[in-house]
Amino acid sequence: MNAYLCTYCHRKPSAKDWNRTRGAAEQDQILGKFLVGWDRSYYDWGDDPSFFAAQQFLGDVREATWGVCRPDVRKALSEGDVVLFFCGCQVGDRGVWCYHFVGLAKVRALVRHRACLWTNPAYVSYRKFYNVLARLEGGHLVQSETFHPKHGDWERRADAPYVVFDSAYSFFNLTAPHCVATWEYGRPTPELWKTDDRSKDIERLLFDDRGINRRLRTSVGGHPHPKLNLLCDGRRITRPGRSLPELTQALSELV
Repeated sequence: MNAYLCTYCHRKPSAKDWNRTRGAAEQDQILGKFLVGWDRSYYDWGDDPSFFAAQQFLGDVREATWGVCRPDVRKALSEGDVVLFFCGCQVGDRGVWCYHFVGLAKVRALVRHRACLWTNPAYVSYRKFYNVLARLEGGHLVQSETFHPKHGDWERRADAPYVVFDSAYSFFNLTAPHCVATWEYGRPTPELWKTDDRSKDIERLLFDDRGINRRLRTSVGGHPHPKLNLLCDGRRITRPGRSLPELTQALSELV
């Protein structure tokens, strides 16, 4: 089993994308609720992971799923693996980013064929989620996205599994997640971690033996937040002294 660290970004959408998505909200009151609270939230634009939808439709953020972003990670996951999520929040227009530890989740199931969301009754609860990416129509998958911009490579993204997390072993804080670090455009990477006890404990658990340059952010542009396999080094060799149960237990207490 493995544990992956992934950072998603809460960035300001363009005016065009905001207005087109707001137009869809005229027929969707739940989407309208998402947009009203967007500025104060820690959600991904597009709600993937589906923290908002899990709360609204199932009443529990721990029922979240993951189905659009990071297809490379979703393809690598197995049942029982763990994913850690950090939210990078853009502060105004100043090029300042704050990084919040949102939580971690254990993989309960992998829906490897997107059509199964629409044919298997076990997944009926997720069909209203905004991260289903594709729906079944006339026996074929067609793009199904509410947020703009829509993904031109949706078929590639839908080819990776739709991840269902295990609510019994998932721990999220979307109300007031702890801010662990900041980064400002023009400054070198990585981000600057805070010195409070919780931030130091999280940093130690995740990065203590990786060197100073490997943190959440690794570049100014391009792909600044690459995923990280926490139990393996770059050569895919299992790292000693860090079992998955020990790691998840320690981190769950810091969410």
